[in-house]
Amino acid sequence: MNNSGEYLSDTDRQIFIIANHVIIGMTICLLGIVGNCLSITVFLKQGLRISVNLSLFAMSVSDLISLIFQVWHNFCLNPYLELADLPVDFLTVQILTAGSPNIAMTRITSWITMYITAERCLSVLLPLRIRNVVTFKRTVVILLFCYSINLSFYLPVYSASSLGWRFYPSLNKTMFAFSENNSTLVVSLLMNVSHFYLSVIAFICNVIFTAILVVSLKKKSEWRRSATFVGDQNEALTSRDKKTVTMVIVVAAILIVCYSPGVTSCFVEIFVPDFYIFAKQKNVFHVIWSFCFMFHSINASINVIVYYKMSSKYRATLNKILFDLNIVKT
Repeated sequence: MNNSGEYLSDTDRQIFIIANHVIIGMTICLLGIVGNCLSITVFLKQGLRISVNLSLFAMSVSDLISLIFQVWHNFCLNPYLELADLPVDFLTVQILTAGSPNIAMTRITSWITMYITAERCLSVLLPLRIRNVVTFKRTVVILLFCYSINLSFYLPVYSASSLGWRFYPSLNKTMFAFSENNSTLVVSLLMNVSHFYLSVIAFICNVIFTAILVVSLKKKSEWRRSATFVGDQNEALTSRDKKTVTMVIVVAAILIVCYSPGVTSCFVEIFVPDFYIFAKQKNVFHVIWSFCFMFHSINASINVIVYYKMSSKYRATLNKILFDLNIVKT
């Protein structure tokens, strides 16, 4: 702890920012962008009339967009930009152009995952009626809702803030930076409340639905092994459904692990006033959130590996696409 009462110095913060954002985070994002582009291509090739495909496609789109914004976010947080002496305050510009849209997309991913796990719960509990309950049109409406409810809360932010030229007396220079009006405090409160509730609701639901899936899948598997009548066996999960549910469990489990630091930080911000971007422990705040953003990037990037390892249909389609691309090049 230094004389000002901060647990981490500015130098410590810069070291973590360079490692987590500039080096590790940027590498993960670039690989994830390629992976999500492949996933989007695969799901389009397979067709989006299947509910699971449509949901995974929508999630791949949100992951892709979040990673693109995260690349710009990582760039803006590079401490060495100060040495370039550019007339841009990257640390404030990134709030509207990188940080906020990235958080919106990660929340959308969490909500879509919540829907996918809920849908798979129904497929386990009601295997014969799932097709009548989860239709293509209903899935489209729910996915649009997931996007709209998370994006709508950012409208006040962009209406109350802007980017423009701002004079810095301490530097005696004018820079392109983030500007805010008198209603920013109200908007900030709205954003913090909405971000907390929307993030926590989706996170808790993902935990609950994933736990239900694990327990139900185990019980269904045991029941199928002991079933003697054809009617009983028809109520059990098919092999393909079981593989899909298992894959969804893995995807949801990865999201829960990767989003846990961010959700925990939201709680800490409420109970520890010093833990905030402009508060006393701002350096600790930046370091902790550098890890949170890195874990968000991991979650948005790793699904292509999960799909390839656990879905034979996805693997076959991707291999065919890559094979066709190789033929075209040669």
